[in-house]
Amino acid sequence: MDALQKNSNTPTLPESSVVLIGLLFAVVGLTLRDSFGFTPILAALGIGLVIAGTVYIAVEGPELIRLSLAFISLVALPLLSYGSVVRWMGGLLIGAVIASALYTRISE
Repeated sequence: MDALQKNSNTPTLPESSVVLIGLLFAVVGLTLRDSFGFTPILAALGIGLVIAGTVYIAVEGPELIRLSLAFISLVALPLLSYGSVVRWMGGLLIGAVIASALYTRISE
């Protein structure tokens, strides 16, 4: 039964520092250029960390809901760059994430 309990000695990283690391990755990836294509990957990773971290911080509630909304926001944002119905689907998903985040804040 002890193996199922959380080990309190493991170091944890606060959510705000994840957002700051993502911001640093995005800035470095967007300002520097290399011949291997590493910096665009670094910029994309940074933007993803900023978006997911911000949504995770904004949502109050169980871990599953917070992670689900962070994942939905990461899927929905690239959809906004397409046209037609796909853009509307991305917009609806972003609206659903915002509405869910506001609802979890109000209901607490």
